[in-house]
Amino acid sequence: MIRFDKVSFTYQESLQNGGLRDVDLTISKGECVLLCGRSGCGKTTLTRLVNGLIPYFYPGEVTGTTYVDGKNIQDYPIYEVSEYVGSVFQNPRSQFFNVDTDSEISFGMENLTYPREKMKERISKTVADLDIAHLTGRSIFELSGGEKQKVAFASIYAMSPSIYLLDEPSSNLDMDAIEDLRRTLELLKKQGKTILIAEHRIYYLRELVDRIV
Repeated sequence: MIRFDKVSFTYQESLQNGGLRDVDLTISKGECVLLCGRSGCGKTTLTRLVNGLIPYFYPGEVTGTTYVDGKNIQDYPIYEVSEYVGSVFQNPRSQFFNVDTDSEISFGMENLTYPREKMKERISKTVADLDIAHLTGRSIFELSGGEKQKVAFASIYAMSPSIYLLDEPSSNLDMDAIEDLRRTLELLKKQGKTILIAEHRIYYLRELVDRIV
């Protein structure tokens, strides 16, 4: 499902930490893997290689190959990556494109030109599965940090990617929101999704992850 073959990366911006050196790692379909380590060790960089943000948005020198579903990720057009890979960033505000929750949840599907009826079905399923009816029809600006993350997650979930990437997902959450996050990850595991989590907190993930790297 995901394979790093002797991957090294150095950011073009020399002041930015988190480069990689000779990484060999295989993540099987349906596996939940936790990337942990000190700040700057390259956790986030690995996720950026999988979702195509490197080298399109974070330029630098890449050697080796990152494979997704057996295909070099750099052979995918950047718009096509979102059909297979969904990302939830540390700060969900950085991935919002709309000012209301309904538009945000449907935004990715609109970009992928989903038929209108399919979009309605996917939105209804997303709202029910993630238990977020109370967040529909709301302004993004009135949401708490935990609620914003739920909306960001919902916008990805609605597209039903096979791979989920989460970068420090608990960093801005209180204890109740972390428990909600854990339940959502349990749901993804039951669905057989492949999950890669870069995280410094591990206590809430101990019963979920299959492997720690």
